[in-house]
Amino acid sequence: MLVGAAALTSPAFAQDDDRLAPQPLTFSDQSPTVSIYGLPRADGYTVAQPGAWHAGLRIDYTSHYTEQESGNESLLFDGETTRAALVFRRGFAGRWQASVEIPFVDHSGGFADGFIDDFHDVFGFADGGRSGAPDDRQTFRYQRDGRLALDVSDSPSGIGDVRLGLKKRLPGVGDWGMAVAGELKLPTGDADRLTGSGAADVSLWATIGNNQSGTSRWRMLAGAGGLYSGEGDVLERQRVQEVAFGWATLGYALTPAFVVEVQAYAHSAFYEDTDIEALDGTAVAGALGFDWQLTQQSSLDFAIIEDLNTGASPDVSFILGLRHAF
Repeated sequence: MLVGAAALTSPAFAQDDDRLAPQPLTFSDQSPTVSIYGLPRADGYTVAQPGAWHAGLRIDYTSHYTEQESGNESLLFDGETTRAALVFRRGFAGRWQASVEIPFVDHSGGFADGFIDDFHDVFGFADGGRSGAPDDRQTFRYQRDGRLALDVSDSPSGIGDVRLGLKKRLPGVGDWGMAVAGELKLPTGDADRLTGSGAADVSLWATIGNNQSGTSRWRMLAGAGGLYSGEGDVLERQRVQEVAFGWATLGYALTPAFVVEVQAYAHSAFYEDTDIEALDGTAVAGALGFDWQLTQQSSLDFAIIEDLNTGASPDVSFILGLRHAF
């Protein structure tokens, strides 16, 4: 039904229209001890036209459950996180784009444990032991050497860390478009409530994708970069300040405006001097979703994200994004 509706409402685009360029599923790792840092979302190579404004709303819903022990360490992440962010972009001459993202973060016991259990059962995904845990509990706890190094169990919420971005689209080669981008994350959130890290971070990355000419039904996109994060106030003695990340997207346009996509996103560890995989593991997440150009100005994307390296990234996430150009 959804695909049929997309076909009926799909606008007809010119072949050189950037709306036919590949668009990623805009997610990154939402682990409570990772999302507080400046890990960027998957990004494409397009930018807003000079003088044009783009406004968007992104909602991430993430269900956490991991319980791990090793030697003198133990970790329990159990709960749900909803992150809603307003995103504004403006295009400038020379194919430059500036952006600002203002997030609100809510950690809670949630309401969807039963649904997530059924979701894992239906698709045969590993649940990491969550089916035996109490429903609707919120606790993010890490104990080391008999001391609580992290303990957030009071369902906190608040403004997260604001992000400022700058992006430059490059000429590209043939059908392949390219861009370089960077982001500065400001310490506007609260580290004690895990809505921020307590430090500023800087990330830089490059993106390449096909269909610059707008003639292919296939959409291919890849990006990679590095993050340098400040000391912060969360597990600061174990922090790794340099983190590598990357993503790859493959999509197919069922209609010019409706693209089904699969995507992988990976990053290196944010913490060291630990045997807890949720802290020092290389996280790999896979997503299945779609990007739908609703009108000439508005688009919608949706995805389901599952951890591919069980225990190193969140159990399951859902994202919903709405964008509008002015």
